[in-house]
Amino acid sequence: MCQAARETLVLDSAIALLREHGPDAVTMAEIARRAGMSKRTLYTLYSSREELLGAGLERMSCTLFRALGPDDRAASLEDRLRILLTFNPKKEPPAVVIEMLRAVIAGARTYPEMGRSLSRSGPGQVAVLLRAELERAVAAGEVALDPAEVEGAAELLVDMVVGNAIPALLNPDHLPRDPEAQAARRDRAIRIFLNGVRPR
Repeated sequence: MCQAARETLVLDSAIALLREHGPDAVTMAEIARRAGMSKRTLYTLYSSREELLGAGLERMSCTLFRALGPDDRAASLEDRLRILLTFNPKKEPPAVVIEMLRAVIAGARTYPEMGRSLSRSGPGQVAVLLRAELERAVAAGEVALDPAEVEGAAELLVDMVVGNAIPALLNPDHLPRDPEAQAARRDRAIRIFLNGVRPR
């Protein structure tokens, strides 16, 4: 098995265990057993349990949103933003995402790299995708933003769409928004945002 295939198998195993048990209960021995390989092999791929779990969380969160495909490029800016900001429930149900966030936040001091990995991906990753799309929109004259404002504008739009996660994290009885309500919030946020940045 080549190294890329081994890494895929290890991350698939780590993600499955993360979903089932959360980060605190997942050991290198369990990941190795699930992947059908030795712990020694795991350590040739990842220097520590924290690095491996961080990579697994990063891959999980990167699938929450998707990049634009070649066929999406001809769409209007509003539609392109809608595609980028559509949560993909087929990958990770919202309840699973919330539980993973709770576990990572609770262990951030013990496992700082897992927190860093998660902050780079998920909403952070979609902000990177949005920034690139807004930079293209500025160059095409679709929006009137100073190039220095693009990064902040992308982060603002993500915040508008995703909303405040603190109530969901604090309240164990919190129910994620249903897909229709989330889509309505996304569309409203995009309209408000574009009303503020379109050329006058």
